[in-house]
Amino acid sequence: MAYSFDIVDQKVNETEFFLKKMVEAESNWFEFSCYLTAFLSASRTITLALQRFKFIDGFNDWYEPHQSVLKGDPLAKFFLEIRNDNVHGGPNPVVGVSFYHGKSKYRFKEQDKLEHGDIVSSCRIHFIKLLEIVHDCYVVLGVHIDPQQYYTKENFSTLGCNINDAEVEIWGWVMTSFIDDGMDEDDRWHELRGRVGECHINHLFKGYLNKVTPQPNIPDRIQDFDFTDEDRGWTYIPPGFNTIDDYLKTIDKIK
Repeated sequence: MAYSFDIVDQKVNETEFFLKKMVEAESNWFEFSCYLTAFLSASRTITLALQRFKFIDGFNDWYEPHQSVLKGDPLAKFFLEIRNDNVHGGPNPVVGVSFYHGKSKYRFKEQDKLEHGDIVSSCRIHFIKLLEIVHDCYVVLGVHIDPQQYYTKENFSTLGCNINDAEVEIWGWVMTSFIDDGMDEDDRWHELRGRVGECHINHLFKGYLNKVTPQPNIPDRIQDFDFTDEDRGWTYIPPGFNTIDDYLKTIDKIK
């Protein structure tokens, strides 16, 4: 693969980092405002980073419906407007806060126009919508952006290639030592994928959406010894919640 989708993963990670920091700021108004400003900028860069991959075959057909939905989404429009106002010297968008049972809830000036009751809830829902778009990109265009989906027997077959071609692409030669060690083709594909990149935000997909990127098909005998979600670091509880169940109950109420 000649290009890396890591920049999109990085922008998503940055955005969620600032969302987490807003939660942790609690009653510190200044810290909260700083992290909100950073969140507004970072969340905007997710779609900008995505559009750097418009050279991929099929990207425009995939992206245009998502772009249309965002343009018609009142929450996405609101975040774009306050971000633009903020970066051009506009006033602090935080205008109020309430405290209840040790929890802080901050408000935008026009919070009453939004469906969600406070800034963090609004930011979380906006982030989830952006995360859904990025996940769909991994599903629809995965063989172009995800090494784990690119380096598979099935994909290389569509290219008229095989495991030998893949090994030459990664190591520079066919791994005859693997063959001598008794590895079959599935073993060699599995070994090769362990040496290439992968999606860096599956923990966020799993935590916020309860799904991960499409995974390569591997035989049961390999699956039995493969890493679990916990081993991979994919078990993640969104900030502000004690358990995944608490998160799911809250999201069901405000979606």
